[in-house]
Amino acid sequence: MIGRRLLLLAGLLALVSCAAGTRANRHGAEGRRQKGGLAPVEGLTSAKVERALQPRRLALLVGINEFSDDRWPVLKHAVADARGLGELLTGPEKGRFDSVKILADPEGIRLDQVLAALDELKRQNTSSEDTVLVYFSTHGTLFRGPESKLARYLVTTDTRRKEIRKTALMVHDLLDRFDRLPSRRKVLVLAACHSGSGKSALPEQIDYELKGIKGAFFVRPLEEISQASMVLTACAWGETAREDDELGHDIYTHYFIEALTGEDADGDGAVTASEAHAHALARTYYYSKGRQRPQMESNVLGVDPIVLTGRRIYPADPVLFSFLPRMEGMRVKINGRDKGELPARLVLSPGSHRVQIVDGGDEGSGVAVLDRIVEFRPGDRLAVETLIERSRPHWHVSIRGGYQRFLDEEARRTWIGPAPIFGISVTRLSFPLQKLETGLDLSLGGGSQPLNIGGLSTHQGLLEIAYGAFMLYRIEADPLVILLGPRLAGMHLFRHGIGPKDNKEDQHFFNVSPGLMTQLRLRLASGLFLDLEARIHFLSVRTEKESLDLGYLDLFGGLGWSF
Repeated sequence: MIGRRLLLLAGLLALVSCAAGTRANRHGAEGRRQKGGLAPVEGLTSAKVERALQPRRLALLVGINEFSDDRWPVLKHAVADARGLGELLTGPEKGRFDSVKILADPEGIRLDQVLAALDELKRQNTSSEDTVLVYFSTHGTLFRGPESKLARYLVTTDTRRKEIRKTALMVHDLLDRFDRLPSRRKVLVLAACHSGSGKSALPEQIDYELKGIKGAFFVRPLEEISQASMVLTACAWGETAREDDELGHDIYTHYFIEALTGEDADGDGAVTASEAHAHALARTYYYSKGRQRPQMESNVLGVDPIVLTGRRIYPADPVLFSFLPRMEGMRVKINGRDKGELPARLVLSPGSHRVQIVDGGDEGSGVAVLDRIVEFRPGDRLAVETLIERSRPHWHVSIRGGYQRFLDEEARRTWIGPAPIFGISVTRLSFPLQKLETGLDLSLGGGSQPLNIGGLSTHQGLLEIAYGAFMLYRIEADPLVILLGPRLAGMHLFRHGIGPKDNKEDQHFFNVSPGLMTQLRLRLASGLFLDLEARIHFLSVRTEKESLDLGYLDLFGGLGWSF
């Protein structure tokens, strides 16, 4: 890293020197009278400077077979996993990595060696455009972390069962180091498990705790990963990562390496991290008969930038993919043909395709989460969850009629009687949070009303203009949507022709009225809903004679459209 920085500095000095020399030649004798100047750096060429500025490809591969604490079973193929992957990455025709550090001594690898290698990797990773791969093949285990929360650890040769916190590599700390690498193109592969079997072993206390849990142990520690990074694991949380003598590797690693030797699914000439993982995922799942399901957490947007082998030299076929755990089990149909379950990575031909994502049921017979025609262009990389989000409605408009009634009988008889009202509302769905809706509404009501004022029968003309803002919490129970939340309204009341025939008067009141409202939406067809709404409000009205604190109820029914 120091040499690289010196080379860059020398390059800059050489450029300045060239500029100074040019000015000297341009000014002739005047230039020769300049006191001082920069001498050219011997042996430095523009090609060397350009090469120093190029993004680098860096890898750290760790494979550990032997463990000093005999309660960690010996692994047969972890060293071979790291070395086999390293040979592929250093190949001039395949990986073309600039630096591949392999920690795979058959006698073992200590924790301090791993930490030193991670520090060295950080020193080497000077550019955000570098490509970085970190790989671990070893035992995994569970133990209490610093805050007594159950945490994942990677076992090194000197890890001791009685001092796991001090002698093993906490996965949370590894992810923190990984997150702080400057690269925006990085992938972490963990060929280990933490279930207590296979490439995992648990301390007796933790093993006893897990056995006391009814059902499978699938509660994952919450671990953050940075944007534009991938974390690949050889199996799902709570499952077993297995070695296989016939394959000569960890199962997932075998198929990951296999993918890098030529699994260019989209035909662009390169194999990316997501391509390799998709290949290894499917092969591992079927080889283990469904007992091992590799996982992927990714925040890389757009085209996968992590090229592990080959070069992108051709336009790539479009790809539809999802590796999110929450999408797992949903089925994919393309042009009516079943393409299996997620997670998956599907390569399609350019053009228009009908994409259906179905949640639940056998062979796609469940509820359709997505059903739309999508135009795929060469090079497109579309995430299923992105398509679903784009297809979801963002607005809801409702037109309805209803009825308003003041709660106090005396107020209904002497002040304002029941009145018809008509309204419209516009709602922004999933704003500001996924389960919230925010909207505005406008309503008009009124008419001629009989009143009894001071024992005398009379009529008044009533006009009411109300407008409100609301925020509702949404509960979905398809095909029904239930909403509940606060509403704040402004209300204008115009009363005409009040009093005896010879003393008619008009009145105008304005008030801000807080309240609560609830809505029920019943889906009638795609995007079309039957809307029912009820809201209760309170207002305070001051006249020349009295002050009234009143409550009123609005009931609406109508049609709504989500788009």
